[in-house]
Amino acid sequence: MINLVAYKSNALIEASYKLTLQEQRVLLMCIGKLNPNDENTEKKFQLTASEFFLAFPDMGKENAERHLQSAIDRLWDRSIIINWRDKKEEIRWIQGRAKYHTGEGRIELVFSDLIMPYLTQLKGQFTSIAVKNVSALKRTYSIRIYELLMQFKKTGDRLVHLDDFRSMLGLEDKYSQFKRLNDDVIKPAIKELNEKSDLSVSVDTIKNGRKVVSLHFQFQQDKQIKIAI
Repeated sequence: MINLVAYKSNALIEASYKLTLQEQRVLLMCIGKLNPNDENTEKKFQLTASEFFLAFPDMGKENAERHLQSAIDRLWDRSIIINWRDKKEEIRWIQGRAKYHTGEGRIELVFSDLIMPYLTQLKGQFTSIAVKNVSALKRTYSIRIYELLMQFKKTGDRLVHLDDFRSMLGLEDKYSQFKRLNDDVIKPAIKELNEKSDLSVSVDTIKNGRKVVSLHFQFQQDKQIKIAI
């Protein structure tokens, strides 16, 4: 289970959405169970507390069931705004509310029909995320930044406009001052990525006068802990 790899279209990677840490973890595991090459792949998945703990052991076995249940509480309410190549749409992750089976330590969810094209038949325009390589990340935005960087893993270099960065992380209405964004989101996430993922990351700011307008990320993978994709 820890060798699951989640494949997402680049349009989904750059979409605007907000998820809690546990919601991101649950979705990564279920996406990792999909067959990305089959548009008719099963879209209904079950996930047990035991599987969840094995993939993310930092949570502690005694907490796995509670985290699994909390992860699906608001997942139905989470939407994604896709804005890719002149196409803009708002879609949901799941079709109907996810179910928690009391006493069984098991959840069941069904991906929405509208999200499936962004998870299957990707034809080269996708980003692959090995669940193992993000299993120790605990900060809400660390996994999202990891995904945005892995979209450019061939070059290890990504320049992103600050407004686009805020949008992708669902922060349009927060951290209007860059210092707050840097202190509360960027620096802690980069620190965690360097300490707990397979990436070594640095980031510089690009300014227009005194105003920060873009972020320039440079990164490389540590081959010793990298899982083959």
